[in-house]
Amino acid sequence: MAVLSRVPNSMELFHVGADGAVRDRFWYDGDQWRGFGLAPPGTASATGGIAGVSRVPNSMEVFFIGADGSMQDRFWYDGDQWKGFELAPAGSASATGAVTAVSRVPNSMEAWWIAPDGSVQAAYWYEGAQWQRYALAPPGSAAVAGGIAAVSRIPNSMEVWWIGPDGSVQAGYWYEGAQWQRYTLAPAGAAAVTGGVAVVSRVPNSMEVWFTGANGSVQDRFWYDGSTWQGFELAGAGSASPTGGIAAVSRIPNSMEVWFTAPNGSVQDRFWYDGSTWQGFELAGPGAAAPNGGIAAVSRVPNSMEIWFAAPNGSVQDRFTYL
Repeated sequence: MAVLSRVPNSMELFHVGADGAVRDRFWYDGDQWRGFGLAPPGTASATGGIAGVSRVPNSMEVFFIGADGSMQDRFWYDGDQWKGFELAPAGSASATGAVTAVSRVPNSMEAWWIAPDGSVQAAYWYEGAQWQRYALAPPGSAAVAGGIAAVSRIPNSMEVWWIGPDGSVQAGYWYEGAQWQRYTLAPAGAAAVTGGVAVVSRVPNSMEVWFTGANGSVQDRFWYDGSTWQGFELAGAGSASPTGGIAAVSRIPNSMEVWFTAPNGSVQDRFWYDGSTWQGFELAGPGAAAPNGGIAAVSRVPNSMEIWFAAPNGSVQDRFTYL
């Protein structure tokens, strides 16, 4: 699942159905949720990822893995219809892999995905030019069914994390004027090779990454400018489904919230406020979520958060709060 809030009074949710259709659900303040088919059945891989960005308030762009392993792009500009094209040809993406994207500046977008050979592939766009592609990491670098996440904490930088085939967590970072660099965030055996990754940058000089541990724990790694990466266990062994999703938001600069699917199908919430310790609760009870389903979250305004997850019956469930 992927969610965008391109303007504060609107949210848009994109998800892939079991039939390979891509569906769009949208909401505007004062109206009901509505929806339509963004791509027909058979278009998308039913086990592949989906991601989106809104680089400017009057536009949205969605990336998903095609049924033939292509990378597909659908885009919308206010006043026009949704359009689309093939960003990368058949066989470019793992049918079970994830996708992530950022827009670090309003006139640019970048997307990353896992290829069938375990390489990490990327494409970027600058206004006035065509999409270009490159390989961020060579074959064998990524688990073909593992998660991937990205953030742009400041306009001249981007950072990407993915699960290695050995259960490590790998990363790449870029600063304007330099080449991409890579490092290992967590060693071999640290992560579930089918697990998710989530990231937020709550303030420009900090980043926080969460991933599903190989033992079903939820692991946290955080960085502050001028220091090295540090980490801790956010939830103990057996807390998270090794094939489930994980999502996070920072609704205000001094707070973060993380959601993940437990092995019993419950949805768990962990939250943090500056000056306090991490706390948590059960957002949805056992059996509410598919243990191998997606999860997505957004904070469209500072006093609200909304989360969506796939249920065992194939429905999409919504939980929201206003503070």
